[in-house]
Amino acid sequence: MQNPNLKYLDYFFVLRPTLFFPVWTVFLANYHANGHFSQMEATSVNYVALLTAAFAITLMMGSMFIINQIRDIETDRKNQKLFIVANGYIKPRDAIIEAVVLGGVSLVLGFLLSQEFLISLIAVFIVTGIFYNLKPFVWKDKPWPGVFANFLGGMTVASAGWIAAGSGGWRFTLHAFPYAIGLVAVYFLTTLADKKGDIHAGKVTFGVKYGFRTSVYFALLFEIVTVVLSFFLMDMVLFIPALVSLPFFVMAVINQTVNSALKAVKYTVLFASLAVCVVFPAYFVILVLVFYFSKWYYKKRFGLAYPKFAA
Repeated sequence: MQNPNLKYLDYFFVLRPTLFFPVWTVFLANYHANGHFSQMEATSVNYVALLTAAFAITLMMGSMFIINQIRDIETDRKNQKLFIVANGYIKPRDAIIEAVVLGGVSLVLGFLLSQEFLISLIAVFIVTGIFYNLKPFVWKDKPWPGVFANFLGGMTVASAGWIAAGSGGWRFTLHAFPYAIGLVAVYFLTTLADKKGDIHAGKVTFGVKYGFRTSVYFALLFEIVTVVLSFFLMDMVLFIPALVSLPFFVMAVINQTVNSALKAVKYTVLFASLAVCVVFPAYFVILVLVFYFSKWYYKKRFGLAYPKFAA
C-alpha cells in the first residue's frame, strides 16, 4: 500500500536520515573531545556554531548519500533496498539537482564558519563523494580501496567535529584515528549483508573478495584496536561503547552468520550514540524524533515496518 500524498517527503528521506546517526555520533564525539582534551579547554558550548556546523556536515553527507544511490541503482534493486531512487520515486535527474544544492549550501555554511571547517567539508566531499562513488575511482566497489575510503571518511568526519569546536593545532588527527578504525570495523561487516547483490552487480567488495570468515576476523581485529587506542587516549566516549560492543564482534566470529554480523553493527552504532547522549543529552531527543518520524513515513508512504530496532 502506497500513499502518494506523502511523495513530497521522498526528497527528505532520500537522504537516508537514519544513516546520519553514525555521522552525527562521530562528529559530536570529536566536538566534545576538543573541549575535553584541547589545551584550549572549552568552558561552554557555542550551540549556534555547533548546530550550524552539524547542519553543514549533515547536508554534505546527505548529498553524498544521494550520489551513492544514483551510482548504485542496479545494485539497490537487486539487494531490495534504498528504493526511492532505484524504483523511480525520485528521478535520477532530480536527485542530482538535490545533491548539488545540498552540497553547495553546505559549503556556504562552512565558509561562514571558518576556513578550517570549510576545508574539512571539502575533504568530506572528495573522500565520500569523488573517491568513494565516481569514476575512475569508485573505491566503494573495490576491497582495499573501500576499506581506505571508509577510514578516510571516518577521519574527515571526526576531524570536522574537532575543528568545529574551534581550537587550533593538529591533535584532531590523533583523536580522530580510533574513530576511523572503529568505522572500518563496522564496514567489514556491512559488506557481508550486501554480498549477494554486489556479486550480481559485478562489485568486488571486501566481503565478496575475501568471504565471511576473513571479513569477521578483520572486523574483530579493528574493533580490538579501537578499544586499545581509545583507552590509551582516555577517550571514554569511545572506549566504553567500543568495549561493550566487542563481545558482539566475537560472536560474529564464532557464529559466522549474517545475523550475528549485523547485530555487531547495530549495537556498535547504538552504544556509541548513547555514549554521546551522555555528553549531549539533547542528542537523544534528535535520535528518537528522526527514528520515529522515519517509521511513520515508511509505514504511511509504503506500508513498511521500517526502520526497526531489530533491523
